[in-house]
Amino acid sequence: MKRRTNKNKVWIAMSILSFALTLSGCGRKGTDVYGQEISERNITKLNAILSEPANFEGKTVTVEGKIIQECPTGCWFDIKDDAGMIHVDIKPSGFAIPQKVGKMVMVEGQVSVDNNKPVLIGKGVEIK
Repeated sequence: MKRRTNKNKVWIAMSILSFALTLSGCGRKGTDVYGQEISERNITKLNAILSEPANFEGKTVTVEGKIIQECPTGCWFDIKDDAGMIHVDIKPSGFAIPQKVGKMVMVEGQVSVDNNKPVLIGKGVEIK
């Protein structure tokens, strides 16, 4: 019987790690995922948040829309749907996205209200 050498053990460990990292990068087909995984897939319409921001302050919501403007470093972006536009700040969550203006996006985050204007502090982003 062959003894496993340290070199073989390292190769096996690296193979397992590589396979695990490959699987962890798998998300929805054709979707780029940033930050935390989106846990709630019930979409809140932007018009609901925009018309009554105080009702959503401090609540976690998931929204969808098209990225219409983005910070050059990817730490914030604005999304728009048929009803309006909302600013998404992801810098407080410690991640950024690459330049994706014009792409559809799903964002989960907490609503913050400043001067009756809602802002979404994004925790997870999926770009389609």
